Amino acid sequence: MYVLNIAVRVFVLLVGAAILGGVPPFSGLGSPLQEVFGSIVVLFGVFRIVTFYYQRKHQHDE
Repeated sequence: MYVLNIAVRVFVLLVGAAILGGVPPFSGLGSPLQEVFGSIVVLFGVFRIVTFYYQRKHQHDE
């Protein structure tokens, strides 16, 4: 379950990078919308990875 959890979080991060990079399914978005939405998804992915890391660290400290 740990590997799946990490994989989904990394996938969210990669989708955000794909939106920012203009990969074909996301290339039709307007430039400002693409940059803002891609940045938000990347930040959300980073947030999910960091919170998961600290949650796991807290569980192992107890």
